[in-house]
Parts: sequence; structure tokens; C-alpha cells
Amino acid sequence: MDARSSPPLSAAEVYLRYAAGRPQLRGVILPGLLPHMACGAAYRRPGRVKVLFVAESPPWAAGRQEVLRPRDCKRPDYPYFWNDRYDTRHRRAMAPLSGGLAENLFWLLGLDGESRRENLELFAREGFFLVDTVKCVFRKNRKPAIPADLIRVSVREVLAPEVAALAPEYVVVLGNTALAGLREIEPYASALAGVGKITETPPEDLFEEHRLLCVPYPGGHNRRYLDRIESVFAAIRDLV
Repeated sequence: MDARSSPPLSAAEVYLRYAAGRPQLRGVILPGLLPHMACGAAYRRPGRVKVLFVAESPPWAAGRQEVLRPRDCKRPDYPYFWNDRYDTRHRRAMAPLSGGLAENLFWLLGLDGESRRENLELFAREGFFLVDTVKCVFRKNRKPAIPADLIRVSVREVLAPEVAALAPEYVVVLGNTALAGLREIEPYASALAGVGKITETPPEDLFEEHRLLCVPYPGGHNRRYLDRIESVFAAIRDLV
């Protein structure tokens, strides 16, 4: 078969091919473990994606145990965004940015459901969706930084066609990894040319002209940027 007519690789195939050439990452990258598939994220995709959030990568642990199999992604202590079985009864964010990614996003968006499942339903109802820059599990407890070439491969071969298919009206970049990823693909690379660090105020035309928003990752370690984060999410709430 002509290579030009070959069907695109699946996400699992992309990550398996990447991992096969990097034995030094054995036990760090789990190329076949894709939490977005295990948790059925695609089934919560709204018909019209008004705002697409681009995050970093799935969590590597449930509680204090490393996840290993797809069934681990549905454990009530696995804090992955799309895990609707996650038990939030004792994990509600009591102070700004004191929860996990999902709880912090729900708080910033003003979603106040009684459970993770209810908040995910509210999230989708508003036209929101979330994807990861790197979709497979990468054990950052073993190697803190995701390699730049993994981000590049993931964005070009997995994320780019996904974003094109979602056709979001606006894109929100959550943190440095997502920013590094979107710099790899057009039309975002050109739009982000004038953006420095994720913590810096972006050019004025980024939102109005390119429909992009960049915000520091909404986690506890970025609480010093809370005012900036809250102002961005106020703009997002105005969109819907």
C-alpha cells in the first residue's frame, strides 16, 4: 500500500512506536494505558464544542498506587478528569486551587454539582470539553519532566487531528506542557509566536483574533497567580 494512503495510526500505536525506540523510558511511559478511552471521554463530547481545554497528561497514580491497567482508571481514588467514579465527598476544594484539576476547573467555572459525574454532565452541557497534550500515562514520579520529543509526537500525530475534528470555537491552554504542544501545530503556532511564559500577560489579539486563552495550570503550586487565573475563567464564563 502506498504510504500516502495508509490510515492514520491510533493513539496507542503512536505511543507504542515511540516507546519502542526509547528503552530508557521503560516503566516510565505506559503507551497502552489511555485513561481517556478507559473512562469514555468521547461519550461526553458535546455536539458543539464552545471551549476546548488542553491539559497536560493523565495522573500516574490512584491514591498512592501507580495505575497499571485500564480498570485502574475507574477506581474511586483515581483523580483523572474524566473518571466519573472518582469519590469527591472528601476531596472538595475547600480553598481556591486546593483540589485536583477537575475540582479546580469546576470551581473556577462555577459548576457546583453534588458529584464528579454531575459536574461532568454540567461541563458538557455548557459546551466544554477537555483533552490532554499527552494521552498515555507518563509516570512523573519516576521522571518529572515529559520529554519534548514525546510532546511533539503526541501533538502532531494524536492531538492535532483530534482538535481539528472537535472544531472548538475557543481553545484554553492550561499550563506549560499544553503551551509547548500547541506551539508545534498550526494555526496555533503562529498565533502563539508572541507569547512568552504561560505566566506572562499574552498579546491582546490572542483572544479576540485567534480565540486562544493561555493560563497557568490551575493547581495549588500556582496559587500566586490566582488573580490572573480567575480573570481568564471569568472571560470563559462570559462565552457561554
